[in-house]
Amino acid sequence: MLPRTNLSQIHIPNEFTIYPAFISMPAQPKEGFFYNTIVALAEVALGDYTEAMPARSFSSRRFPEPVIQLFTSGTDIQRKYVVWGLLISITNMLHISDWRYSVAVLLYMGVEVGAIGFGRQETVTALLHRHERNGATATRKLIGPKPQNRTTDRRPEPNTVTTTPLTANRVTVSFSPFGADVGSIPMFMAIISALSEAAVHPAATPLQGPFTSKFANFPCHFVSRPIKPPRSTPPVYEWRHLILALQQTVEYVVGQADYREMTMNIKADWITVGLASLFEDERILGAGENTLLDS
Repeated sequence: MLPRTNLSQIHIPNEFTIYPAFISMPAQPKEGFFYNTIVALAEVALGDYTEAMPARSFSSRRFPEPVIQLFTSGTDIQRKYVVWGLLISITNMLHISDWRYSVAVLLYMGVEVGAIGFGRQETVTALLHRHERNGATATRKLIGPKPQNRTTDRRPEPNTVTTTPLTANRVTVSFSPFGADVGSIPMFMAIISALSEAAVHPAATPLQGPFTSKFANFPCHFVSRPIKPPRSTPPVYEWRHLILALQQTVEYVVGQADYREMTMNIKADWITVGLASLFEDERILGAGENTLLDS
């Protein structure tokens, strides 16, 4: 059983733990685990943090597998448990360098609240049911997603993200790589950490100032803030814009195979509302009124 992690700035209570189990099979390409975890986190983060959600699956056209499957204990599960479970699961895989298909049972105060599977649905379901029969983790039957209840990434054209049912604005991001190659895994984990922290905030509320995120000791930071001066009329820079920009970022860097430091110009309905950057150290980026961090 694995405890919560403090590797991200997100607070995960000690009472939340996961029980992982891996399927005996060859390791799979790790990029798919990171990419689809980001797809799942972005979708979950667009809802209210304490809101309940049903069992469902997440995947992408770029990486059809592993399918990330959400199982619920009862009819639904709180989104915060999903965020915590995804963050701890991918951290565990990275720590032990095990990229086989797996399932992680999620527990809060020792009671199952759901499970997250990574892999083909039939394979993960069989592993989960085997553990239930063995009494290794389960105290109640977990309900899996229906085959058609799946979210995939939307594969937008380069530098655009299309409107989703949960957002009111079309989000467009322009990327400007400029510096050192920070590596794919540090960049993936910076995006995962930022999404985990952004999920805490109501998606339709504005950012009030700079937002920074970093995963453990990895050499990649994410920082974002509204333009200066902030817009006083719609559209203003909201958390949902940042979430969709992060989802588009992984699409861009994987599609371009480019993991250099970069700055981002984030637009809602073609109007610039926010700035962001992924970079290797804590130096202040830019100059003038739209520098990312105040000195």
